[in-house]
Amino acid sequence: NHMSGRERLIDFAAGGGSGLIADGATHPVDTVRTRLWMQGSKNAGYRYNGLWHGFCDIVKKEGPASLFKGFGSVALLTPVAHGLYFGSYEWAKKVLSVNTHCSEGSVHLVAGFFANGVGALIWNPMDVVKQKQQAMVGELYTGPMDGLRAVWREGGLFR
Repeated sequence: NHMSGRERLIDFAAGGGSGLIADGATHPVDTVRTRLWMQGSKNAGYRYNGLWHGFCDIVKKEGPASLFKGFGSVALLTPVAHGLYFGSYEWAKKVLSVNTHCSEGSVHLVAGFFANGVGALIWNPMDVVKQKQQAMVGELYTGPMDGLRAVWREGGLFR
């Protein structure tokens, strides 16, 4: 039940590729959703009557590319986060199946918890950068690495 390097690489690549495709396809909706959350704040500068109105208003006033604000951090980190998630999930399943007397359902549950924790190490900082960019009218960071550095300076890892 030992995973070869090739099997681990396949799990990592499959997770990374599928995560990037899924996040790319849903990013415009996520941008509008983030704006809907933020529209009540005093610095928002926009007001939408719902998802469709938000989508149309962003495209009209800021251009279609604005629906993909924050996608740089997603493109940079999602393949890594999803790759780690799927790779660690498969690894944990195999380790738990061989080294414990857990039921199959328990193995999947514990492996899923473990994998989500591993993926969250990348997802959380990525989401902070992404959502800050999505919420802004105009540019907040010069790129994903600038955003990650700024988030680190502002809040660090444990603040």
